[in-house]
Amino acid sequence: MMKGVYDCEVIAHSEASPGVTRTLLRGCEIAREAKPGQFVNAQVSATTTDPLLRRPFSVHATYPDEGVFSLLYALVGRGTALMDKIAPGEKISVVGPLGRGFDLGDNPNARHILVAGGCGAAPLHFLCDALCAKWDCANIMVITGARTKNSVLCGAEFKSHGVEVEISTDDGSFGHHGLVTEVLQSHLSSSQSPLRVYSCGPHAMMREVARIALEAGVSSCQVSLENNMACGIGVCMGCVQKIKGPMPGDKSGNNWHRERVCKDGPVFNAEDIIWD
Repeated sequence: MMKGVYDCEVIAHSEASPGVTRTLLRGCEIAREAKPGQFVNAQVSATTTDPLLRRPFSVHATYPDEGVFSLLYALVGRGTALMDKIAPGEKISVVGPLGRGFDLGDNPNARHILVAGGCGAAPLHFLCDALCAKWDCANIMVITGARTKNSVLCGAEFKSHGVEVEISTDDGSFGHHGLVTEVLQSHLSSSQSPLRVYSCGPHAMMREVARIALEAGVSSCQVSLENNMACGIGVCMGCVQKIKGPMPGDKSGNNWHRERVCKDGPVFNAEDIIWD
């Protein structure tokens, strides 16, 4: 589906955890067409000049029968603060669905491991829905991490799917005391099934996920990058990422090139990324 520009009605806001908001919007086309890993670009104020740029938000869930989708985001700047203050019943301009989403694979015997850090749980929640619909939820594990127990996101939602869930916290207040990557390492070293890994979260976390997955020889490791975006449609080149190998058709001898996270991603094969 080609992206579109839609006036979407804000239905409700709710607090997912301290400093994190879940927003429900009515937008039939996006709810019907969005794929896990895709995002939308929302105009967060009534004026198009303040702020000048739209804000990108990962799609957290879709409810096609109701024509509703949800966003999950941390209140980290003026744009998200404005989004959080839009009154239910108001409409905002939303561009989407945008970007390239996750590949869910074609092996019914594969085990799927989702690794989330912080608000990286947002697109992985949507992915978990889709994986459960395509495959058996029994073959899916979610490993999600946060700084403290109170900042863990989507733990109950993941568990409601019936998938296996493990939680880690930096301070040890809940679940594993340590990093999500430590939990991932333990599961990759003991699994006998073909493995597929999906991750979203802080850059350093995903870099470590990629390293662990490569060393374990998993069949697929995909990461959803969160580079800062401006236009969101591949025009401004503000969100580029270094990728291994020459650009198709490039005869300069370069062994790397740049791709646009908003247009060519945000989901990439982890082994293709040059992790700075």
